[in-house]
Amino acid sequence: MKEKKEAKLYHALIPVAVMAVIMFAAVVLFDSTPHIPLVLGCLTAGLVAVRLGYNWNEILEGMIEGITDSLEAILILLLIGMLVGSWIAAGTVPTMIYYGLKIVSPGIFLPATMLICLLVAFTIGSWGTVGTIGLAFLGIGLALDIPAPLTAGAVISGAYMGEVVSPLSDATNLAAAVVGENVLRIVRRILPAALTGGLISLALYTLYGLRFAGGSTGVVESSIHPLLEGLRGHFRITPAALLPMALVVVCILRRLPAIPSMLAGGLFGMLQGLFLQGLTAGDVFTYAYFGYVSRTGHEMLDTLLSAGGMEGMLEPISVILIAMAFGGIMKKTRQMEALVRPVISRLRTAGGMGALTVLSCVFMNAVLPDQYLGISMPGQMYGQAYDERGMSRSRLGATLLGGGAVTSPLIPWNTCGIYCMSILAVRPAAYAPYAFYGMILPVVTIAAGFVSGKRAERRS
Repeated sequence: MKEKKEAKLYHALIPVAVMAVIMFAAVVLFDSTPHIPLVLGCLTAGLVAVRLGYNWNEILEGMIEGITDSLEAILILLLIGMLVGSWIAAGTVPTMIYYGLKIVSPGIFLPATMLICLLVAFTIGSWGTVGTIGLAFLGIGLALDIPAPLTAGAVISGAYMGEVVSPLSDATNLAAAVVGENVLRIVRRILPAALTGGLISLALYTLYGLRFAGGSTGVVESSIHPLLEGLRGHFRITPAALLPMALVVVCILRRLPAIPSMLAGGLFGMLQGLFLQGLTAGDVFTYAYFGYVSRTGHEMLDTLLSAGGMEGMLEPISVILIAMAFGGIMKKTRQMEALVRPVISRLRTAGGMGALTVLSCVFMNAVLPDQYLGISMPGQMYGQAYDERGMSRSRLGATLLGGGAVTSPLIPWNTCGIYCMSILAVRPAAYAPYAFYGMILPVVTIAAGFVSGKRAERRS
């Protein structure tokens, strides 16, 4: 058997640097997806592994091991696609939006914007929220003479808070796949920090909003009325429509496994579609697999409510598969160990480990630059270090979300920053100072890491 060389730091940096350059060019210059740069990253990591003395079977074994770690998350994502499609058809998501819009008024416009975007993003994700209801709020804010960067900040804060506290989002399930932990445990772990950051952000938006409290309620009503009418005209809006969501919340609180929880929520939504909205069984099955297609005649509502379905989850699943294959090669051939060894060896506290994880997420968001990579790379880099320090994988997953998910829209050349800028027509440099949640949650996450680390030291 050929003797293997020890992977050095420069070996590990080669595939990361190559992937970073190609990823930046693909995402920023060519407006492409991260798939091909990830494939080329796998290729480069494999070539470095061959140089180190590894054969093809060992490289393949690493890829398979990495992908295997993500299979539970992939199953959950498929069920989430089914759940979201059925929840829209059942009127669950439309009812959430309807009741949320009913509370909007000039005096509480900014905190209401954040809260409603949070609720919508909980089910359909941050990008769908920003591109639909977020854009509508931006127009209402301009009519109320609220600066566009301030409204955009509230939209992004709500959308990305919904991203990190929802077990239905791509980000939480990616974190679960990367760290090999149950998504519901990660959500429960991040909730204290997420709610703390959310309450601080809401307080700041309330204070900022006081100066605009004298705006005309007529502006808000005229902007929102067509949306309310469109929802009322095509769905039966009733508190009973919220029962599928209530069921999933109960499952989370009862600490039930993620797969049966998502399956129960999706099946209940399908039954609601049959008996509450009067759909046929064929409609329900179609929406669960292909996603719901809205035909209200209102362009923004049709964009907002055309979502979900198992088929719609295939793109994020493909990114996860390739990213986990890349991480598997790096881990199997010990390039990952070489990458983190110089930094990890200097850290002694759990708080320092958490701070390093958050800062690495921000760095990866800026360098690679894509939210998926901002979460997956640090997760794969530090998993073993967390194990060696007796730190739980759920803690690692929560830290990845606190650093990687919410900072991505603040970076102008990150895929999330590019998307938000293109939709809202506000530059990240302008809205970032008002996207309070994206700046507060990383700080709270780091602080919580030091506090929990001190508690653990006292117990020991």
